[in-house]
Amino acid sequence: MSHQNTTFDQRLLDSFPPLVRPIVRFVVEWLPLVIVAGLWEYVSGTVVPRSVLPPMTDVAGTAVTLLTTGEIIPHLTISLVRVALGLGASIVVGVLLGVGMAQSDRVENFFDIFLTLLYPIPKTALVPLALLWLGVGTEAAILIVFLACLLPIVLNSYNAAQDVDQNLIRSAQMMGTDGWRVTWKVLIPETIPEILTGIRQAIPFAFIALVSAEFIAANSGVGSQILAYGQIGNYRPMFAVIVIISITAYVAVRGFEGLKERFVVWI
Repeated sequence: MSHQNTTFDQRLLDSFPPLVRPIVRFVVEWLPLVIVAGLWEYVSGTVVPRSVLPPMTDVAGTAVTLLTTGEIIPHLTISLVRVALGLGASIVVGVLLGVGMAQSDRVENFFDIFLTLLYPIPKTALVPLALLWLGVGTEAAILIVFLACLLPIVLNSYNAAQDVDQNLIRSAQMMGTDGWRVTWKVLIPETIPEILTGIRQAIPFAFIALVSAEFIAANSGVGSQILAYGQIGNYRPMFAVIVIISITAYVAVRGFEGLKERFVVWI
């Protein structure tokens, strides 16, 4: 479905003159956000009291204030460190596990049951367990981010490794490459595009899991600030922090997509 939509969007874009295509692309990408912002502005004070749902313009102004004064920066920095550590750990473990499962029946049989049981569980449901095991703080949040990001990376690595041309592996083995050296020198390089796709899918999960974990298992970070503002009914900064972390996640995804497009060209 996503491929069909991409093809349709490209055909639609190609129907315009080259000079106006960047403008059309910009409008198509940002129009949904403009519509949501307009509806938010209208609903505030009409359908929903302004005290409960502040206008979008007020929330945007508060977000700018939180950033320019530096009030939210320490919490945002802590949250980004947790995302980086949890996501980084899931990349290392997920790639090795996915490739290992594709190449070894023993590894696949050992971890398949665990991954199958873990897959349908909402990772936010594991926050109380993480809190019980690790206590309030960074470690619990990192664990939840790690678990939320692990599966898409494992699955993409596994599928990509299974699709690697076996002739490449045999050629490497005939040249004296064996064991884990085949994994490092043949399999992982060949699976990099799919691995990057798995990481791209995992980034939004990382931010969702982070905020959920920080609601309960942390006393710092953007999630804890959202909860703190909401508990005292200070909804303007609460929504402002939500907007800030949403924009941060969007920038992270788009930035990674840009790096991926440049990196894959050189593979």
